[in-house]
Amino acid sequence: MEFVREEGGQYGESIENMKLYIDEDVVDEGPMKTQPAKFTLSGDGLCVGYDSGDAVSSQYESPGTFKGGTIGGVGVTVEGKAYVDLEAEAKRMMMTQ
Repeated sequence: MEFVREEGGQYGESIENMKLYIDEDVVDEGPMKTQPAKFTLSGDGLCVGYDSGDAVSSQYESPGTFKGGTIGGVGVTVEGKAYVDLEAEAKRMMMTQ
Protein backbone atom coordinates (compact mmCIF):
# COMPACT_ATOMS: atom_id res chain seq x y z
CA MET A 1 0.00 0.00 0.00
CA GLU A 2 1.09 3.54 -0.65
CA PHE A 3 -0.31 6.57 1.17
CA VAL A 4 0.10 10.14 -0.03
CA ARG A 5 -1.16 12.77 2.45
CA GLU A 6 -3.35 15.29 0.66
CA GLU A 7 -4.85 17.29 3.53
CA GLY A 8 -5.65 17.41 7.22
CA GLY A 9 -9.14 16.61 8.43
CA GLN A 10 -11.35 18.34 10.96
CA TYR A 11 -10.00 16.21 13.85
CA GLY A 12 -6.32 16.25 12.87
CA GLU A 13 -6.54 13.06 10.84
CA SER A 14 -4.64 12.72 7.60
CA ILE A 15 -6.79 12.43 4.49
CA GLU A 16 -4.80 10.53 1.96
CA ASN A 17 -4.93 8.83 -1.39
CA MET A 18 -4.17 5.13 -0.95
CA LYS A 19 -2.97 2.73 -3.63
CA LEU A 20 -3.06 -1.04 -3.09
CA TYR A 21 -0.39 -2.97 -4.99
CA ILE A 22 0.09 -6.61 -5.87
CA ASP A 23 3.70 -6.86 -6.97
CA GLU A 24 4.15 -3.71 -9.10
CA ASP A 25 0.51 -3.45 -10.22
CA VAL A 26 -2.04 -1.06 -8.64
CA VAL A 27 -5.15 -3.20 -8.04
CA ASP A 28 -7.28 -0.56 -6.27
CA GLU A 29 -7.02 3.00 -4.99
CA GLY A 30 -9.10 5.62 -3.25
CA PRO A 31 -9.37 8.08 -0.37
CA MET A 32 -8.49 6.94 3.15
CA LYS A 33 -8.24 8.54 6.59
CA THR A 34 -5.48 7.58 8.99
CA GLN A 35 -5.40 7.60 12.77
CA PRO A 36 -4.33 11.00 14.17
CA ALA A 37 -2.52 9.60 17.23
CA LYS A 38 0.38 7.39 18.17
CA PHE A 39 -0.07 3.64 17.85
CA THR A 40 2.06 0.54 17.58
CA LEU A 41 2.32 -2.13 14.93
CA SER A 42 0.50 -4.66 17.08
CA GLY A 43 -3.10 -5.61 17.66
CA ASP A 44 -5.12 -3.74 15.05
CA GLY A 45 -2.32 -1.31 14.15
CA LEU A 46 -1.15 -3.38 11.20
CA CYS A 47 -3.25 -6.26 9.89
CA VAL A 48 -2.03 -8.84 7.39
CA GLY A 49 -4.63 -11.31 6.18
CA TYR A 50 -7.34 -9.67 8.29
CA ASP A 51 -8.93 -6.23 8.16
CA SER A 52 -10.75 -4.95 11.21
CA GLY A 53 -11.17 -1.34 10.09
CA ASP A 54 -12.08 0.49 6.91
CA ALA A 55 -11.73 -1.69 3.83
CA VAL A 56 -8.79 -0.68 1.63
CA SER A 57 -10.52 -2.07 -1.44
CA SER A 58 -14.07 -2.03 -2.75
CA GLN A 59 -13.56 -5.71 -3.61
CA TYR A 60 -14.30 -6.96 -0.06
CA GLU A 61 -16.26 -6.07 3.07
CA SER A 62 -14.68 -5.19 6.38
CA PRO A 63 -14.18 -6.69 8.84
CA GLY A 64 -12.91 -9.55 6.78
CA THR A 65 -10.37 -12.35 6.53
CA PHE A 66 -8.18 -13.09 3.51
CA LYS A 67 -9.15 -16.38 1.86
CA GLY A 68 -8.26 -18.24 -1.30
CA GLY A 69 -4.56 -17.57 -1.68
CA THR A 70 -1.16 -17.30 -0.06
CA ILE A 71 0.50 -14.18 1.30
CA GLY A 72 4.11 -14.56 0.19
CA GLY A 73 5.50 -11.58 2.09
CA VAL A 74 4.86 -8.12 3.45
CA GLY A 75 7.17 -5.10 3.21
CA VAL A 76 6.81 -1.85 5.16
CA THR A 77 8.79 1.31 4.44
CA VAL A 78 8.43 4.80 5.86
CA GLU A 79 9.54 7.64 3.64
CA GLY A 80 9.33 11.39 3.90
CA LYS A 81 8.80 13.51 6.97
CA ALA A 82 6.16 12.37 9.45
CA TYR A 83 3.20 14.64 10.13
CA VAL A 84 3.14 15.79 13.76
CA ASP A 85 0.05 17.38 15.31
CA LEU A 86 1.80 19.56 17.89
CA GLU A 87 -1.39 20.33 19.84
CA ALA A 88 -2.30 16.64 20.17
CA GLU A 89 1.30 15.81 21.10
CA ALA A 90 1.30 18.49 23.83
CA LYS A 91 -1.98 17.13 25.27
CA ARG A 92 -0.54 13.61 25.28
CA MET A 93 2.58 14.81 27.10
CA MET A 94 0.51 16.67 29.70
CA MET A 95 -1.51 13.53 30.41
CA THR A 96 1.67 11.66 31.39
CA GLN A 97 2.63 14.30 33.97
